Amino acid sequence: MSTVYTNGRIYTADPHAPFAEAIVIDGKRVAFVGGATEATAIAGPDATAVDLAGRMLMPGIHDSHIHLLFGGLKFLYEDRVSVGAGGEQIVQELLELHSPHASSTHSHDEFPWIVGGDVSPPADGTERLTRKHLDDAFPDTPVYLYDYSIHHGVANTKALDAAGITEDVEDMPGGMFLRDEERRLTGELIEKAGWSVRQAIPPRTQEVYRNAMKWAIDNCLKYGITSVQEASASRPELEALRALEQDGELKLRVDAHLVWRNQGFGMGTDEELDALLDDAPAWASEHVDTNFVKVWLDGAPMPPVSTVAGLREDGSVDTDWLLVQEDELLDMLRKFDAAGRTVKIHCAAEGATRTALDAIERLRAENPDGTMHELAHAAFVTDSDMVRLAPLNVTAEMSPAVWHLDAFGMAHKFAFRNMLDHGVRMVLGSDWINTPDPNLFPAIQGTVQHATSPIDLHSALAAVTRVPAESRGKLGDRGTLAAGKVADYLVLDRDLFAVPVDEIGATVVLQTYIDGELVHAHDGG
Repeated sequence: MSTVYTNGRIYTADPHAPFAEAIVIDGKRVAFVGGATEATAIAGPDATAVDLAGRMLMPGIHDSHIHLLFGGLKFLYEDRVSVGAGGEQIVQELLELHSPHASSTHSHDEFPWIVGGDVSPPADGTERLTRKHLDDAFPDTPVYLYDYSIHHGVANTKALDAAGITEDVEDMPGGMFLRDEERRLTGELIEKAGWSVRQAIPPRTQEVYRNAMKWAIDNCLKYGITSVQEASASRPELEALRALEQDGELKLRVDAHLVWRNQGFGMGTDEELDALLDDAPAWASEHVDTNFVKVWLDGAPMPPVSTVAGLREDGSVDTDWLLVQEDELLDMLRKFDAAGRTVKIHCAAEGATRTALDAIERLRAENPDGTMHELAHAAFVTDSDMVRLAPLNVTAEMSPAVWHLDAFGMAHKFAFRNMLDHGVRMVLGSDWINTPDPNLFPAIQGTVQHATSPIDLHSALAAVTRVPAESRGKLGDRGTLAAGKVADYLVLDRDLFAVPVDEIGATVVLQTYIDGELVHAHDGG
């Protein structure tokens, strides 16, 4: 039976015809978009008629950068400590969480480690957390707390022992072990230095991974996200997705970027990650596309140690924190480009961006018509490199949540208008795990209100609907509302084009549909 929607703001995301009077949904597909009279005739007398009463219907949102499994584990199964707390306060909070009388959403007895976060530089100047704080409170339990970038962490002695890290350990390219004045390890592990500890953390049960994924997916549906690019797809995550798919519980569309040689985010050794990439087609399903790859070119720009590849005064790339050298990156790109697989390249500073563009430029010289690749966190681009993005067919994936949240202080880096003025294909992502939730409506509002490089609402909505579909070669089937496309759509509580801009971020998704099926309904909506 068909459903016809009328009497509201129907936003198609088609730049040539952005609005329509009516839309007809027939099963899993859009049957018609256009005038109300014709829609009623096409839908037929038995159709369900929905009066939108001035509300807005739009295509489902695509989140171009998200960490589903890490988000689910973080908020369901790991300990949370106060942001900006000093070492003594963090320990006190952990002791309270692990006291016999503590109420918790999960059982600490079933997992032998204490894992949590987010540790950040103390706001009041108190002593930052070190392994001594953790050893005094938890001498017999391994403890590892992520910092707020998820790139670094703090471990106690038991956790260091489990990873085989001793006092004579040496820094490695891309990794640093912080030490005190007496040259003893503080337990603070920077970038690659923490990989062995993260590898030593015992795996969770399949039930835990499945529950974490289901919870994360439900949160996406709540905020109108119908498809995502998972930016750190690991084997445990793919196994959880498969289990949900087999049980008929996976509704979200997931483009899984399988991790290339990053043991921290990939949850495996280099050999295991390479094998997973080679076996990627076996993990694909109706809702999971595994034709995507993720590489981290550098680290994170936040204190206590910035691990990004910037530019020197002479314009050359500072390679101290370059995790992958240009020639190695090019070899990797050649392999996946030839296979038609999109590579998302994490770049957190201008030097990393230049390295990525230099490698892609060399790749384009060999194969001009290759796959569309993309820069993750594409805020760190010099003017001389900005003009290279469009000619190289590179997608600029922006994660505005790291600037519209005040804690990060990077608003000036995200040049949205400048990107569009240069003809760049630009998309938005939440980078959820660093944010409280994957809600992209505050980010949409933020792009429109950006102090130095604002964009219009049409462009902001395109960056979460039509453009990401184009960037993944799927515009023929989704991204806009048109006859024949999949019926992935939302009903909002307000007309985004009619309300004050200040109210966009508070938008409530009343209903989320995927393949014409209602997968989320707001309480009372």
